Amino acid sequence: SDGASCPEIVTRIYSIADSCGNTNTCSQIITIDDAINPVINCPSALTAICDISEQPAYTNYAAFQAAGGSATDNCGIDGATFQLVSETSDGASCPEVVTRIYSIADSCGNTNTCSQIITIDDAINPVITCPAALTAICDINEQPAYTNYAAFQSAGGSATDNCGIDGATFQLVSETSDGASCPEVVTRIYSIADSCTNTNSW
Repeated sequence: SDGASCPEIVTRIYSIADSCGNTNTCSQIITIDDAINPVINCPSALTAICDISEQPAYTNYAAFQAAGGSATDNCGIDGATFQLVSETSDGASCPEVVTRIYSIADSCGNTNTCSQIITIDDAINPVITCPAALTAICDINEQPAYTNYAAFQSAGGSATDNCGIDGATFQLVSETSDGASCPEVVTRIYSIADSCTNTNSW
C-alpha cells in the first residue's frame, strides 16, 4: 500500500518460475476509493412557542442520534465531522419557520446534508386582570377610562403572557350601561394582545 487513503493504491506482485527455476514477476494495481456520499436523516420537525432557543441545535453526532437522527455509509461514518451548517429563518412570525441544515462526512470525506424544520408559534392567549371596581357619584365622567396600558397598570390592572405582552395593543373595547339609575352600573371591557396578537379581554 502507498499509505494514502481516498484513493489508496495497493500493488500486488506475483511471481512464477519455470521448470529450471527461472522466475519472473508481474504487478497488479488495486485502487481503493470511495466516491459514494453518506446518507443522513435529520430528526423529526420540532416546535417552539416563543423563541428558537427553546430548541437548541445538536452540538454533536451523539446528540443528533439521541434525537432520532441517523447516518449510514457504505464504508463508514466519521461522527467527528458532524456539524450544523446553517440556521435560517423565513423572517415571518406567528408562525416563524426556522430551517437547520446538518452535515456529516464518511471516512473518505464525502459529505451529505439533511434539513430539520422548527416552527415557532404561540397560540396561548394572554391573561388580563382589570383594576378593582370603581364608584362615581353623579356621572361616569368622574371615572375616565384608562387611555393606555401604563395607566391601567397604575390603577392596579395587570396582564401576563407566556411570551410577552404588547402594551401598545391595550384598548378600551366597550363601555355599556345597564340603563338603570341610582345605581347605574357601567361595564368597561379592556383588551390586550401578546407578541403573536393573541388577545384577551376583561
